[in-house]
Amino acid sequence: RLSGQNDLYAEMLERAHALVPKLRERAAVTEEMRRLPPETEKELHAAGLFRILQPKRVGGAELDYVALVDFADVIALADASVAWNLANLASHHWMLGMFDERAQDLIWKDNVDALIASSFVFPAGRATKVTGGYKLSGRWPFSSGVDSSTWNMLAGIVSSEDDADGVEYRVFLLKQDDYK
Repeated sequence: RLSGQNDLYAEMLERAHALVPKLRERAAVTEEMRRLPPETEKELHAAGLFRILQPKRVGGAELDYVALVDFADVIALADASVAWNLANLASHHWMLGMFDERAQDLIWKDNVDALIASSFVFPAGRATKVTGGYKLSGRWPFSSGVDSSTWNMLAGIVSSEDDADGVEYRVFLLKQDDYK
């Protein structure tokens, strides 16, 4: 672990362990719903677990990446589906932390707890350059956590009229209102 993270890591891992009995009791409901129950999502937020990799500049824990595996391992003792969603959604905070700060602020200024779904199936999306950005369309076969998320990272291939531009692979950030 990185120096200075040990206490925070241990405290947050303790929070994860404390959720195990509740999550285990709720596992059948989670399976039946095929998504995180609202109370599970609230508990993960309250424990700060979605924010384990999120940058400190926006109040995240900014733990090293292996913490994601460790925390998901603990949650999986209760419910593998919740562990998958935790790992998936928390990793998106880590990914957004590598984007330009303007993109980070677009999402986290309004809500530091905003969740971000994803689908990185590049051939599913096609984008074209338009004035001010890109127009993206497609059908992605899955997007774990989409029901809980107000944003989505969707992969697509940018096409161009000019073959000299080549093929460009991009990940696009879309607000929930901009897709269905």
